[in-house]
Amino acid sequence: MGKERFTINPFPALELSDAEKNQLLELGRTIIEANFERDDAFFKGGRKVDHRRWKLSKEREHMLVHTERPEYKGADAMSNTMHSSSKLPAILSVGRVEGKLDDMMYGVVNPTLEDMRIKASYVHDFDGAAVLSTIVEPTVDEPFNSVVVKWMEMDIPLRRTGVVQNRDYVYLECTGFVRMANGDRAGYHFLHSIDFPQIPKLSNRVRGDLSICGFFRQVGPNVMDVCKTGLMDPAGDMIRMLAVPVMTEAFLSPLRYVHCGQMRKLTWKMEKAHAEARLHGAPNPGSACVSCGKPSTGWTLGKSATTCKCCFRALCSSCKIKKKISLVTADLTLSERKVNFCTACLAEASISSAVEIASYQIMENGRKSGIIRSMTSHSSSSSDMTQLSKMSM
Repeated sequence: MGKERFTINPFPALELSDAEKNQLLELGRTIIEANFERDDAFFKGGRKVDHRRWKLSKEREHMLVHTERPEYKGADAMSNTMHSSSKLPAILSVGRVEGKLDDMMYGVVNPTLEDMRIKASYVHDFDGAAVLSTIVEPTVDEPFNSVVVKWMEMDIPLRRTGVVQNRDYVYLECTGFVRMANGDRAGYHFLHSIDFPQIPKLSNRVRGDLSICGFFRQVGPNVMDVCKTGLMDPAGDMIRMLAVPVMTEAFLSPLRYVHCGQMRKLTWKMEKAHAEARLHGAPNPGSACVSCGKPSTGWTLGKSATTCKCCFRALCSSCKIKKKISLVTADLTLSERKVNFCTACLAEASISSAVEIASYQIMENGRKSGIIRSMTSHSSSSSDMTQLSKMSM
């Protein structure tokens, strides 16, 4: 997703009854539990992939993506999580990713449209999106737990030729943790296509199906085990020839989740520093580089020194580190900016707690929403009093 404004939700409001919400919660719980039981056995067995069944399709860093051979199609729950009519192979992605589980989950969870767009800017997993219904919102105590009904659109190669149309999906997305037998946590990310009569197919897109479940486990101080299985069926025989390479690339997305979480932490640290500077003023940048101590005289050439956008201290050209961060601006556009930071602020953001930051953001958003609701209520009351006074005159 680029820098354009938020995609306008092409559907009317999706109103779900309590019974429908409970059915969706039960569906998610049942499938996640079944997948975790299978995944746990696979993990305890050493993640030994049966190459008679699975063909290696793509490899990047320490992640391997396999596609199921035709003769094994639908052999068990690992590949039978979706409609049996699909002509596409199931996909199995396994490997190791550097980082912390909480950072991974901070990069995964995206219950709002704003979160979806920021995540997509780092992970590149879809091109248009909308939140249709929120069933479970993250809380201060459980900031990575969410259950949301969503719509997303994926840009298909050759779409601009007019030969093919974009694919879209309506699905249930669940994020959170399960507890393993030893008490450790495993993070999960689950997506499963859902049909609603209120969400009709769009005339200029083809509705596809998907069912994907991924589990993430901390197996070392800075190492995670990752296993992701499922299927994305774009529908239509013509497009299926193009689909498998696109699908296998999507199953490498866990490689980018930790980076997304790290960038969200860094963005929060920067925004917090700027909020404090607006209240109390920015500190003096100093006359030397904050990282190496080199005096600024001579390397600024009459120009203002580059500064770290977290601590506002001066940086020389050798020490400044540029990071691309994504922000949602006041006019609701997604802005991707290259920003300078010092090594100390980057290190501090890296080791900061994703749980604490996510919880703080939820608390702050709740506080702001409460203020807005209070102001709206006060405005309504004032309006009512004005109308009442006019009627009594």
